[in-house]
Amino acid sequence: MQRIFIIGVIALAFVGTGMVLTSCEQATVPIDAGYGQSPALPAPKAGLIPTVNIAPAVGWPQGTTPVAATGFAVNEYAGGFDDPRWLHVLPNGDVLVAESNAPEKPEAKFSLKGWVMGIVMERAGAGVPSADRITLVRDADGD
Repeated sequence: MQRIFIIGVIALAFVGTGMVLTSCEQATVPIDAGYGQSPALPAPKAGLIPTVNIAPAVGWPQGTTPVAATGFAVNEYAGGFDDPRWLHVLPNGDVLVAESNAPEKPEAKFSLKGWVMGIVMERAGAGVPSADRITLVRDADGD
C-alpha cells in the first residue's frame, strides 16, 4: 500500500513539473502592436496541450454604449436578457427575442476529453441552465 502511494506521489510530481515547464513563455511582440486595424500577431503554435484562454462575457456598464460611426447613433432598445440568440422584427415593429443556452444532450459515457470540454464550456458560460424562452419587446413609440 505504501509503495503505491509513493509511486502516485512521484507521478504527481512529474506531472506537476511538466505542467510548470510547458507553461513558460515570453511575449515576443509589444502589447500595443496587437491592437488596431492590422495588429502584428505572432503565428499560432501547435502543441501537445492546447492553449485555451476564454474571455468572459461582460456587458456594457450602466449608462454607457458602444461608439457608433459618424452619422449613426446607438440606443438601448431592451436589456436584461440571459442568453439572447435570435432577434426577429415583426411587421408592426415589435421584436421577438429568443433566449437559449444549448439543447439538452443525451447522457454520454465518461471520457477524459468530454470532462475537459465540459470544464472549458462551463468557464465560457455554457454551464448555466437555459432560459428557453421567447420574449416579446413592444415598440411603444413606433421608431
